[in-house]
Amino acid sequence: MDLQKRFATQALIITLLFNAALLALIVVVWGVQGSVPALLGTGLIVTLALWVALRQAARPLLRQAAGGPAAPEAVTPASAPKPLPRPEHPYEAAAVQVLALLQRQGRLIDFLQEDLQAYDDAQIGAAVRSVHDGCKRALAEIADLEPVLDQAEGTRVTIEPGFDAYAIRLTGHVAGDPPFSGILQHRGWRLTRLELPEKLTADQTKIVAPAEVEVG
Repeated sequence: MDLQKRFATQALIITLLFNAALLALIVVVWGVQGSVPALLGTGLIVTLALWVALRQAARPLLRQAAGGPAAPEAVTPASAPKPLPRPEHPYEAAAVQVLALLQRQGRLIDFLQEDLQAYDDAQIGAAVRSVHDGCKRALAEIADLEPVLDQAEGTRVTIEPGFDAYAIRLTGHVAGDPPFSGILQHRGWRLTRLELPEKLTADQTKIVAPAEVEVG
């Protein structure tokens, strides 16, 4: 006899004994001998109801004890995971690194923030040379550039059909379809290498150049 049948038999015996004892108590206390058949019928119905209720209540526990699958529980749908917040400015860290390098090597930010009205052309020229040298070294550390067009500026060039509109900007009187013929005003620059020196933390992405304090 398996576990479920054994429990069903035991539950039936227990409910029968319980109801028999209850009926006997009612007959003794209230003395309703004339109503014994009715009481027996009522007791039988109550016994069967209790027996069925016990079986239903114990069924999941019996299945689990027997190693079978337990009754399915109510499954609450899992809430969908919240998407990770996207950064407001995904290129902010890279821009800060480039500005910081240009400031460190060529003092570019200092030069651009300076009021030049108080200086004569000779003084500005000397400052520009220093800024130029430093920024050129800084740029060479992190990037390689090449001209978009190899021809010399000021010469006539022909722009063939299918040209890259992002790489070549047409100015002046532009009408019709290519090819176009015009004077090269600027050769343009194309980035061929970019190596940023380090990864910045969230706190560092706001600092282009730290304040310097000489203690003494």
